[in-house]
Amino acid sequence: MKKKKIRILLIISVIAIGVISSFVYVWYYQTYTGSRNGRVIDAITGKPIEGVVVYCIWKFSGFMAVVGESLAARYETTTDKDGHYFIPSQRCKRKNLVQGSLLPESVFIYKNNCAVYTLYREYKKPAVGRSFGYPDKNQKYHKRNCLVKLYPWKNDESHYRHIEWIKSSMSYYKSELMNKELTEEKKRADKEVLK
Repeated sequence: MKKKKIRILLIISVIAIGVISSFVYVWYYQTYTGSRNGRVIDAITGKPIEGVVVYCIWKFSGFMAVVGESLAARYETTTDKDGHYFIPSQRCKRKNLVQGSLLPESVFIYKNNCAVYTLYREYKKPAVGRSFGYPDKNQKYHKRNCLVKLYPWKNDESHYRHIEWIKSSMSYYKSELMNKELTEEKKRADKEVLK
């Protein structure tokens, strides 16, 4: 009878270890963002805009407010001639057990001669068009079939303020395509500062 109880406890222990190991494996290794897609158009004319940079950043939450958020994945792409973009699902691997759940993405959408579109997880609503001082927050963001309206640049707006706003909102997340697209506006911002 005693041996039978030991066997049952052993079987239960093995099953429990298997279930816990499976949970840890799925939690630790198998986190995916899911794909994203949409279309970018001119807010005034309604025409599609080609070559727009779409940049997404995902973070892991921290652990019980002891450890801060950490980068999970990032992806950048550009729109095609019809203004469409596609971001494939990204695999996010935790580096340690204090990294928590995957947070919704932050999104930056930019084209030279347009005001930037941003979506911050913290605010849950996009700052569209005049995001560096007077945003249009009426646009909705959708993970699939998102329609983004970029506003053309107005001559009386400050390139310097726009660039500073983009730098502060993107912080240290480097985007090769975004930096390349920002080159011309950075030159205009430098001229503004020298005046």
